[in-house]
Amino acid sequence: MASLTLRLAVFVCVLVWRTEVALTAQNVIQLQNNEYTEVLIAINRNIPEDQQIVDRLKEIFTEASEALYIATRSRAYIKQVKILIPNTWTRQPQYLPPGTATFDRANVRVDVQNPLYGDGPYVQQTGGCGVGGEYLHLTPRYVVDRPYGESNWGPYGKLVTHEWGHLRWGLFDEYGFDDPLGGSYPHFYVSTSMGIQPVRCSAYTAGSYQNPVTQSRCQVDPASGLPEADCRFIPNPNGNRATGSYMFMQFLPQVEEFCHGGQHLFSQGGQPNPLSSHNREAPNKQNALCNGQSAWDVMNKHQDFANGANPPREVVSTVPDFVLLQEKEPMMVLVLDTSGSMRGDPIRRLNQAATHFIRSTVLDDSWLGIVTFSTTANTYHPLLQITSAADRTSLINRVPSTVGGTTCIGCALLEGVKVLEAQGDPSGGILFLMSDGQENEAPDIATVTPQVLAKGIIIDTLAYKRSADPQIESLALLTGGKSYFYSGEQGDSTALNDAFTASVLSRDDRTGGEATIQLVSETKTLNTGENYYNELYIEKSEGRNAIFTFMWNGGVPPLIEIIAPNGTVISQGDPSYQVMSDTIQVNVPGVAQPGKWSYNITIVDYYYQQVDILASCKGATPDSQPIKVTAQVSTISLNGSSLSESPALSIRASVTKGYLPVTGATVTAYIEKPPSEDVDELLLLDNGAGADVTKNDGVYSRHFLNFTAGGRYSVSVKVDNEHGEAASIVVSGTARRGHSAALSKDAEAFALDKNAVHTEPLDQFQRMAPGGVFELTDVPIGGLSRLDLGPPSRVNDLKVIRVSHDNLTVALSWTAVGDDLDQGGPAALTDLRFGRNFTELADDFEASSVVDDSQVLLGDLTSPSPPGTLETVVIRVPERGENVTFVFALRVCDTVGNCGQPSNIAAANLEYIPEPTPPPPTTPLSQPNKPNSNTLIIAVSVSCGVVAAVVAILAVLSVKHCCCKRKKRVSVTPVPDGIALESGQPPNQPLPKA
Repeated sequence: MASLTLRLAVFVCVLVWRTEVALTAQNVIQLQNNEYTEVLIAINRNIPEDQQIVDRLKEIFTEASEALYIATRSRAYIKQVKILIPNTWTRQPQYLPPGTATFDRANVRVDVQNPLYGDGPYVQQTGGCGVGGEYLHLTPRYVVDRPYGESNWGPYGKLVTHEWGHLRWGLFDEYGFDDPLGGSYPHFYVSTSMGIQPVRCSAYTAGSYQNPVTQSRCQVDPASGLPEADCRFIPNPNGNRATGSYMFMQFLPQVEEFCHGGQHLFSQGGQPNPLSSHNREAPNKQNALCNGQSAWDVMNKHQDFANGANPPREVVSTVPDFVLLQEKEPMMVLVLDTSGSMRGDPIRRLNQAATHFIRSTVLDDSWLGIVTFSTTANTYHPLLQITSAADRTSLINRVPSTVGGTTCIGCALLEGVKVLEAQGDPSGGILFLMSDGQENEAPDIATVTPQVLAKGIIIDTLAYKRSADPQIESLALLTGGKSYFYSGEQGDSTALNDAFTASVLSRDDRTGGEATIQLVSETKTLNTGENYYNELYIEKSEGRNAIFTFMWNGGVPPLIEIIAPNGTVISQGDPSYQVMSDTIQVNVPGVAQPGKWSYNITIVDYYYQQVDILASCKGATPDSQPIKVTAQVSTISLNGSSLSESPALSIRASVTKGYLPVTGATVTAYIEKPPSEDVDELLLLDNGAGADVTKNDGVYSRHFLNFTAGGRYSVSVKVDNEHGEAASIVVSGTARRGHSAALSKDAEAFALDKNAVHTEPLDQFQRMAPGGVFELTDVPIGGLSRLDLGPPSRVNDLKVIRVSHDNLTVALSWTAVGDDLDQGGPAALTDLRFGRNFTELADDFEASSVVDDSQVLLGDLTSPSPPGTLETVVIRVPERGENVTFVFALRVCDTVGNCGQPSNIAAANLEYIPEPTPPPPTTPLSQPNKPNSNTLIIAVSVSCGVVAAVVAILAVLSVKHCCCKRKKRVSVTPVPDGIALESGQPPNQPLPKA
């Protein structure tokens, strides 16, 4: 055990920087001696075979490696890339076995378009600042069509380097973007020292303003004190001296590095390069979520570079080594504990769950075998490819039902490997290990682990009861598997069936309507004569292969009735109603009717019965896009002794139709807790506050703080449309964009289409998904009840929503947080501060002026709203006039005086701005006289997460003086070192400090 612990400790050193894990356990990229290895790219099985994709991926990541080496100042480049070829493509002799590589774990996916991004590359980000993203999404067209990709997003190497900032280091974009779903960041702001400024990094980026909708000069909106909503900043494509930042507009020829905070000495003469200085005043997503830190500030806290790791090193070549892998048909071995401690109800429930798994869950054409273990291990059934009902019956007949002996988990692992090897190379195979106790026979886990790891096998683990050996979760972590926990004690827990189901469905990368959907998973304990009635909804996009399953713990079968939406009753005697050993299964023929289904269960046995209820189906057609749910906890292990310092554990659930987010759903996490197996319910939110990073991206998140004792906690998630507010995102028109800054020479292709993204209400539906397991260790003496688990969360969405020069008022809004992070009741106090100097407020919040009650005209800072709700206040400011700008920040404090970190900073312009002048008539972009071929159109379109806003920045760069019409000319001021924007300088504006 000691050796396994040591190996795990080394591995965890790699993973600790991903403490907040993604919604799947992503492949771990390693950086040693400046070389990134184990980068995994996977091509989806539904992508038609095309060798150009593989060839171009090699070219793209070769260019990315060189760009990354330059951008990190010789501190990192890509040394090794693995490309996983789908098993739907022709097998080639150069393709190696996949090992633990799977599509769902890939760092880079090549797949069909996400309609919100079109062919634009993007990273799916669900974690906070410094937490790497889940995957980089590339489309086949972007990969293969180089002229198209470069004309729209610039050089491939620079594009991937930008996305690497999201994927690896948890950086965010440094420009503004519009999000019709609510997650927008402004394109302009008012600086306390430089007046109206575009959101950019660095501030040395030169350019001009234009309104691409009216094709006229920008005007200032009196309500916001900023340029009108359609105004855009257009950087100069040539002659721009700014060298940063990659997180702003990576395609600009001069951009070659990430913004820095000034303290990182890695350029000319050992001094920071001022042309890449970070602009912390710009209200972009990077500053909002990272508290004003530059890209390098965040990167230098990452394992890659922390404490001087991977110092600059000159290398001969940055060309990566490419390894081609190919998927195999799914192979799994059930490795099931039949030791004496499984006697009685445990073995009965295991037999029942495994039988249902084989009958209804395992995919056609996959391979399955069975191993049992106690004092020794035995092969109960060799690998068998499932092609018929007879194959399933053959396996069901070998599911164990007897127990006895001690526990040899090492034996079991070796026997499982042996079963896989009987079919050839075991690489890529899965062992589903279920155990209820501590190992007490040799060989032990530590002894056999190196052998198993060398085979490239994935291990999923199910800890059955709290007595299960704590090492088994480590096996899942080491091999890229998944961990589950079933207490065996909580009467209505569904964790046992859910674990079996998730081991297959979570890896099912079939798109559209071919994937199986888990509609219902519940357990009810009912007394004799008792009746239980419940409802479920089948949505119009689903319904093929609908199966209802009812399993009970022996005795007389209960009476089951299933009622279809049209009133048809399916009951005993119906051809679709099958009674098997302690199981009733109903297979609905054809496509199940959409709408409300219900079921009645009546217990007729003389004793109580525990009934497991499961329902599943597929899409209505192979091409339909049913709703998909995945769930995950942010860490698998928490230290109880440090909970008061770092209590944050978050639970996340992704709800999508294809790649598009589902918004407005009711998402509830169920947490089964020790020691009494009580179940907590926690409503997850998609509001961009607290644990949730991006509003309306289909990822629902919340912190969990209600710890009761040390031990394993099991998590599952239920999703439905209980309140009728769920909606799917619909994308139409041509306004689709990628996550990175984009450029195009086709004005029409990037014209802003405000109607391109809208929501469409969904019918009633429901889903169930397991969220895995986490363990709380080292609980302090005296328990957890007296711990105050953290202050309120930091507010990161403070906004100025309106200013009034006449009334000397500013309206502010933000999302309320809780008394403990985003949990509990309302906090006790909102501490709102203001000032006239951004730097003073950012550097010394405590010394800034407090907004007192006499200034508050609307709202109440002493009585915060419940967490997750929108707060609004209107305050009176002391002065107004020319060049009068106020900045605001707040922090929220709890009932015992703990205060969260200061929020992002919002600015308000209090100078007089007359109503805008209507623009002169212009020729629409759709008319023939569009810009000529020498006119460069630059577009920025971005969003974080799958709710990307359709954004466009269009400008004719030959127009030299694009400015806002107002009392005086409004433009961007000159910046230090003589680098000025094309537009004129406002009079009496001070130069920014260098």
